Amino acid sequence: MSEVALWVAIASQRKRLGLAARKMLSQGGQLALRGVPDLSLDLMMRLAHGAMVARGAESWLSSLAGHRVHRYAFSGSGKGPPVLLLHGLGGSASSMTPLVPALTPLSPRVVLLELPDHGLSPKPVHGPLSAREYGAVVIACAEEMARDHGGKIAIAGNSLGGALALYTAHERPDLCAAVAGLNPAGAELSDEAVNNLPRSFPDANAGAAHMAGLLFHKTPWLFWLIARDFARHWGTPTVQRILDDARSGSDRSLGLDVLTDIHVPVLIVWGAEDRLLPLRSVQDFARIEGARVELIQGCGHIPQLEKPALTRRLVADFLRGISG
Repeated sequence: MSEVALWVAIASQRKRLGLAARKMLSQGGQLALRGVPDLSLDLMMRLAHGAMVARGAESWLSSLAGHRVHRYAFSGSGKGPPVLLLHGLGGSASSMTPLVPALTPLSPRVVLLELPDHGLSPKPVHGPLSAREYGAVVIACAEEMARDHGGKIAIAGNSLGGALALYTAHERPDLCAAVAGLNPAGAELSDEAVNNLPRSFPDANAGAAHMAGLLFHKTPWLFWLIARDFARHWGTPTVQRILDDARSGSDRSLGLDVLTDIHVPVLIVWGAEDRLLPLRSVQDFARIEGARVELIQGCGHIPQLEKPALTRRLVADFLRGISG
């Protein structure tokens, strides 16, 4: 079956998938998932890649901070700063694409970076990276965009991507016009919160249910297609390197000294039903000078996927404000 035919077949089963997902939530998971295809993350990334290229995205591999990384870019018609979009841990650029339609009218260029060993970016030569090593990749990307544009850029990121956006704003305010964090990591975490972060899942069905419960208030139907493979992927060295560093305390948060020393416009969008990161994180982010905090009720850890229209509006309004 061709990828296009498979996508059509998947879309035609949307109602059945939704019913199976609700049954899984009500019954604990095992039986209902038997009726849901177990698709690989690799296949879904290839489908997403084809869709983005068909929508006019550039796609290329190049080196940043000593690592080969993959990027997409969309041309825009706006006069504001270029925008860099950053996905979360274990994710890919496709998770940030819901923001693109709201950004291209505001910006001349929207770039989606895939971190090393995420999406189509190759594995690092010397093994999984730390959060600060990812930060060096993001800063190198921001430097390149600022140089090409001749001015500062805006950065928006979800989860780990949000923490990297804030880190870049602190380390290189000369590059950053503004930052939008969507349920960003980087706030102080208690031992209890860190110990609740999953390690790996011996059973993919149970792992799928568990991760869906952590990430979403109302799980998007497409997630169920790759939920089991996402649960398998959660146990990989790339993901667990970041979580192990947090557990050991070596890289648990950005630190209040960093957050309170950020001096660029900041928007924090927080899904109030996030079960991966604690709601009290918002208190730390609110201490950023001039930060605007928007809570979204009935939304989990990935607002751009669960509440895309509202998230687009909040981010676009914020960027209009800093451009005006």
